[in-house]
Amino acid sequence: MISQKAAILCVYEILKKYSDENHIMSADDIRKKLKAIYDVDMERRSVYRNIDALRSMGIEIEGYLDNRKGYYLIEREFELPEVRLLCDAVAASAMITQDKSKQLVQRLIGTQSVFQGRMLQKTVYVKPDGAVSSKQIFYNIDAINVAINQGCMVSAKLMKYGYDMTLVEAETCPETFSPYATLWAEGNYYIVVKIEGDDQLTHLKLDMLRDIVLLEREADAFFGRIDLDKYARKNIINQGQNEGWYCIECETSLWDEIVERFGLETKVTRDDGERITARIFTTKGKMKSWVLSHLTECIVLEPRKFRDEIQAYVGEAYERYWKV
Repeated sequence: MISQKAAILCVYEILKKYSDENHIMSADDIRKKLKAIYDVDMERRSVYRNIDALRSMGIEIEGYLDNRKGYYLIEREFELPEVRLLCDAVAASAMITQDKSKQLVQRLIGTQSVFQGRMLQKTVYVKPDGAVSSKQIFYNIDAINVAINQGCMVSAKLMKYGYDMTLVEAETCPETFSPYATLWAEGNYYIVVKIEGDDQLTHLKLDMLRDIVLLEREADAFFGRIDLDKYARKNIINQGQNEGWYCIECETSLWDEIVERFGLETKVTRDDGERITARIFTTKGKMKSWVLSHLTECIVLEPRKFRDEIQAYVGEAYERYWKV
């Protein structure tokens, strides 16, 4: 039997699971659920008292004075759109296996009422297992965070994919490093470290570490603050390349693709209805990749040195493919 002191938690759980703004519960509805689920008999006055007690703890519950219908839980850990976004992010992550994705999605859906949960179940789709999914990632995140908090060095094996798509040890195994921070970028978890004997910061993919051992040695001191946003943009997203302005001429039909690929800093300097001239702020690598995938639809105008590089690249490709 559930004690009367614990009954307030039962009221909260019922409101959390069975009420929302479209499913308002009367005091009698709450009493019926208490009896059916927890075998708790509660008087109507006790329902009112428990709801008042929950409100006094800062839990937002709308009631009769607000809607003239009954009670429902307003405050939740996440709003419905937030849960949908998080579910999609979990399902899309290549770092999380199919089984773990399903577990996490169900726990996220469990923060909503059963009615909202049914709606989410109809729209959330969990991916099939990807080639790089790894159960190891959760252990690695926990172990590395312990090392960061304790300020100790770490030894680990660095892994890579062989030609048969199985993980094999990299040439530099095991590796010893000082861990400073974890970050998420480009769909992967990374750890920012200094390899022993090297003064420069670098990063390692967390899912590619094995046999992590926390050493009884203090991590090398790092003076100053690591700006993770700047680090990730420069070293992971931009792969160490500097950004600059590039000018191209292309068909107007490519504009939406350009904005999606290069962002809102892109500027159109000329538009004749059929072709546009656009200035794009990006790295050389990203610009080169995009231009080469649209060779018949765009022309590089500036910088001249970059235009010459594209011309030379196209000439080399011509030599390889046309004269075979």
